[in-house]
Amino acid sequence: MKRLITVSDFIVIGIILLAAVLLLLFKSNEIGKTAVIRVDGKEYKTVSLTNDGKTEISVNGVLIVYGGGEIYVENSTCHDKICVNAGHLSKKGQSAVCVPNRVSVEIVGNDKSAPKAVTG
Repeated sequence: MKRLITVSDFIVIGIILLAAVLLLLFKSNEIGKTAVIRVDGKEYKTVSLTNDGKTEISVNGVLIVYGGGEIYVENSTCHDKICVNAGHLSKKGQSAVCVPNRVSVEIVGNDKSAPKAVTG
């Protein structure tokens, strides 16, 4: 009778699990101090998240609130509200995108020249 799982299968599964754990360990948890707001893929504004008060900005029907170390989409005219459900962003590499309104918000770290996360 043929076995469904062999020793080599366990080795492959172990390597995949080890890779996943290593990725989680080395994931950046750096608190970002700067965020970039883009409209139609072009940089619209770079904002500092270090101010104590909250500042609101409205772009293409998207209301963005930033300050106090975080940035988030408070409201949007789009139907599905995925950008609003992204929540409060504060760590480098986090982003919220409103595809229907062509607006994106991304934490870029401590300066504008920091590497950007790529999603595909």
